[in-house]
Amino acid sequence: MLSGESVAGLADDVGVASARAVLPISDASLLAAVESMESAWDSVADVDTSMLDDADRRALLVRMEKLSRAMYGTSHTWLTELIENDGLAVLPDRTNASRLASLLLVDPSVAGKRIKIAAKIADGRALTGEKLEPQYPTTAEAHRDGHIDAAHVTVIDEFFKDLPGSVDHDSKVQSEILLSDLAKQVTPEQLRVAAARLHALLDPDGSLKDEKDSIAKCFFRLGRQGKDGLSKGSFVIDAEFRAYLEPILAKYAKAGNCNPDEPKPVAEDDPSDTSNDEPTLFDRDEDSDSPGGESGPKDSASPGCDSGSADSDSPGGESGSPDSDSPSSDSGSADHSASTRDSVNSEDEKRRAGRDMRNQGQRNHDAMKAVLRQMLASGNLGQHRGLPVTAVITMTAKDLETASGHAVTGTGSLVTVRDAIRMASHAHHYLAIFDDDGQALYLGRSKRLASADQRIVLMARDRGCTFPMCTRPATWCQVHHLNEWATGGETDIDSLTFGCDLHHPLVGDGPNDWATTTTGPNHPRPGRTQWHPPESVDPDRRGMVNHYHHPQEYLYSEPEDPEP
Repeated sequence: MLSGESVAGLADDVGVASARAVLPISDASLLAAVESMESAWDSVADVDTSMLDDADRRALLVRMEKLSRAMYGTSHTWLTELIENDGLAVLPDRTNASRLASLLLVDPSVAGKRIKIAAKIADGRALTGEKLEPQYPTTAEAHRDGHIDAAHVTVIDEFFKDLPGSVDHDSKVQSEILLSDLAKQVTPEQLRVAAARLHALLDPDGSLKDEKDSIAKCFFRLGRQGKDGLSKGSFVIDAEFRAYLEPILAKYAKAGNCNPDEPKPVAEDDPSDTSNDEPTLFDRDEDSDSPGGESGPKDSASPGCDSGSADSDSPGGESGSPDSDSPSSDSGSADHSASTRDSVNSEDEKRRAGRDMRNQGQRNHDAMKAVLRQMLASGNLGQHRGLPVTAVITMTAKDLETASGHAVTGTGSLVTVRDAIRMASHAHHYLAIFDDDGQALYLGRSKRLASADQRIVLMARDRGCTFPMCTRPATWCQVHHLNEWATGGETDIDSLTFGCDLHHPLVGDGPNDWATTTTGPNHPRPGRTQWHPPESVDPDRRGMVNHYHHPQEYLYSEPEDPEP
């Protein structure tokens, strides 16, 4: 475009109209209402907002967003009626999605999703003309009133898509009411977490669906290598696989680690980790007389593996001794034994292969999971934020006793208690004791840095960053002193909390800094961390608690209700 040339002039030159013609409305009352709304909007849009204060700008955004949501939610009824009357057939496209896309000038995939959602939250009509309630009635009402966004509706719809059909009708009705009411208060991402926890409550062990079906969905596929040497892949992994993978990524995928652009890519431990030199629950007992100590040095041969040692004093060492002249050390006998062993292994492998009904992607998935499990169990992955890189899983004593429900990983994922028990069969065990309010009874320390044991208790208690609405898991967090160490604060478990790298630096004593306190015994959530915004955000500096990592608090109004 040349200097001084207008966009409108350029559009005229290429024969493009600057705007689509307004479609006429024949109904007089509807026309008057629409024109009144358009006129009111023109008045709002013409207001010069440059002189407004920020409080008015925030209020304007919130109120206009509500109107936008309300109009969009109400339009689903118009769209459904149009489709039922085959009113889009006048357009030349073949499908309703492509016809709607042409009418509204939107992407066909967007139009298709809009049609599907409209069918579930719009009023319908029976063949007799009777008005029918939407599939999600309370969700539809909240959307039409502008209280929730289309993204909230999508989360609720996905929840019911994944819900087993064997869940009773009353539970489905109550779930829809609960989620639609919650959607008015939280973001779509927070709603998604709460919906996942509600799903776990309704189907705690996955018993309402065939476990074999879930296993069959898992795969790990590697595509063809391209000419540039790159390969694409895809995967669907189970909860156990994810629990192994996430702590490894938390360390090795952290910014600055394993960077190929560095002269020597490294995955360094956090500098603060080196000061935790006292024994922790992860320390192995190297005393061979203690239980489990007979494993010996790390480089010792594993049972069943031929070490190739020439030491004749060790059991079985004679067969490998090069200077043994005993007639019993006949090489033919050794070859025969090896041949027999190989034959047996080969037959066993054939039988196992014959019983294996997995496809290649599923076998890859299980193989990668086994590799990750062995990597974590090896203890050779170093430390991340004061803890060995490992899967930390917490569950309630009640769930452990009943072997049902879900456990929570240090990275925020859910695994069934049955899977957690199986994973714990080859893990270090640690017991953290909490009171009825979910607070650690006591774990004190006289040093500034939190110990590994204290970090584990914080994982079980806070589960992630305590800043309001923050979604970062525990493995992304620093330990924060509620009362600063420099001013006499103690490193006791009830004086510590988690803050992620983004929100931890916000705490300070300045006028624009945030403050942290602990809720008192009369608070609905006693003992939890509150974040107080600066006066510029909230003149009253009211404390806010993060419920994201405790989604059961979205579902239960009272703290004494059981935690799922």
